[in-house]
Amino acid sequence: MFERFSDQARRVIVLTQEEARERGHDYIGAEHMLLAVLRACEIGSAATTARALAELGIDPAMTRAQIALAPGTADHTASGNIPFTKQARKALENSLREAQALNHAHIEPSDLLLALTSTADDDPETPVGTAVTALGLTHEKLRRALRVVATYQTASSVTPHFTIKAQQALARADIEARKSTGSGVDTGHLLLGLLAQEDEVVYPALQALGIDPQRLAAEVLDRLPRKE
Repeated sequence: MFERFSDQARRVIVLTQEEARERGHDYIGAEHMLLAVLRACEIGSAATTARALAELGIDPAMTRAQIALAPGTADHTASGNIPFTKQARKALENSLREAQALNHAHIEPSDLLLALTSTADDDPETPVGTAVTALGLTHEKLRRALRVVATYQTASSVTPHFTIKAQQALARADIEARKSTGSGVDTGHLLLGLLAQEDEVVYPALQALGIDPQRLAAEVLDRLPRKE
């Protein structure tokens, strides 16, 4: 089934395993998948999903910090695959249906998140159900937000083509703007989006000038109006 996944969605699956390992769990549940999608949004490898969450006022990093899972005792010093729970497998299967419904050529991180919201609706008392409910996120809300993002992307199609990294920087800028009291994405947010990528062009150029990118980001944040 994973051959149907885009590169970004495959990255989410890798992150899903990392989420389970870091918590000492001997299984991969839908809750680990949710954390992985949010982490992918946070690090800029799920730009469309990040923009949709931004439309809903959801900050991936803050949301991840609020999801508490009890630590396990599994020993992952030896390499090996961690099995998916029945609920997680169902979410993976449903992600294909979500992709087909949206005419996606491949399963994307947004399809995984849509499937997880459906899973949460079906099993509201499970860890993923509790987390999604606490977010105020529903399948329909996410679908609407994704349509808004798709409309924006279509309207912007006459502009020069943005690479994946540039799209990720824009998505991060949008997230930063949502934390501000301004009316939209400003130049400071764009700079934060660029600095969040840690790419092989901007970072080395700044360092060559004796500028610490992380300190620069902190200085920019200090000068942006923030919501209380």
